[in-house]
Amino acid sequence: MSIVVIDNQAVHYEVFGRGRPVLFLHGWLGSWRYWFPTMEVMAEHFRTYSFDFWGFGDSRRKLTQESIQNYSDQVIRFLDALGIDQVQLVGHSMGGMVAIKTAITYPDRIQRVATVGAPIDGNSLSWLLKLTDQPLFANAFARMPWVRRRLFRFFLGETSDQAIGEMIDDSVKSSAVSLRQAVSSMWRTDLRPELSRLKVPALIVHGGRDDVVRPNQADLFDNMPLAEVVRMPRSRHFPFLDEATQFNDTLLHFLKAQSSTNNTGGTGGTGGTGGAMPKLITREYQPVP
Repeated sequence: MSIVVIDNQAVHYEVFGRGRPVLFLHGWLGSWRYWFPTMEVMAEHFRTYSFDFWGFGDSRRKLTQESIQNYSDQVIRFLDALGIDQVQLVGHSMGGMVAIKTAITYPDRIQRVATVGAPIDGNSLSWLLKLTDQPLFANAFARMPWVRRRLFRFFLGETSDQAIGEMIDDSVKSSAVSLRQAVSSMWRTDLRPELSRLKVPALIVHGGRDDVVRPNQADLFDNMPLAEVVRMPRSRHFPFLDEATQFNDTLLHFLKAQSSTNNTGGTGGTGGTGGAMPKLITREYQPVP
């Protein structure tokens, strides 16, 4: 376990591999752990990082309220603390919303952005998540860890990855306040008016059977020249676990494309995104029968 102190608050993070930096952001109820299987694969080509958002996993919140804006700021403060100038960013669900927000606000720090099952309009969240915006439900959820474990296991689907147990264990570490404020911020965030300001290449992945965030969020990127939209029809909310091989191939292809627009390497700062990017495609991943 590694710790970095940001704003007098401890942030837990992990790092694997060597090469150009890629930062993975987790979603609501989660921690860095559910990115571990993906990071293991990507670490063969990149230096991969992931941290726990304040109030989740092993990053305790003392001062900073849980919100999409504050988590976006946490990303930049984390990069500053580790001396990383620019990074490729990958976010799932709430972390995907944070990733898009960060790429829009700090285009000089984010080279490429990939999202998985990300709500762009907070109204796309399932009613079950919206319930935790109410203190009564959030408090009950926090007092009954077994309910939280079963809910998270339901969201994870039928995957049998060996890391599932640790992912579920981390899901019960957040307080009622953290759960409620994070959901409240997601629900009340609408990034649609800001999407036109996205100036870096983007990979948008959604599971066709997602029951946490409506898959139609991917449609918002269909006509954006820098966005590649990939729909994985067999996946639910966790395509990187449901169809890991296919997801890893898709993500690796996207991250490696950075080398064609950037001629410098290293684990820290790298150059800009280069010249104009061609129109990327929208496609549906065709699973092997």
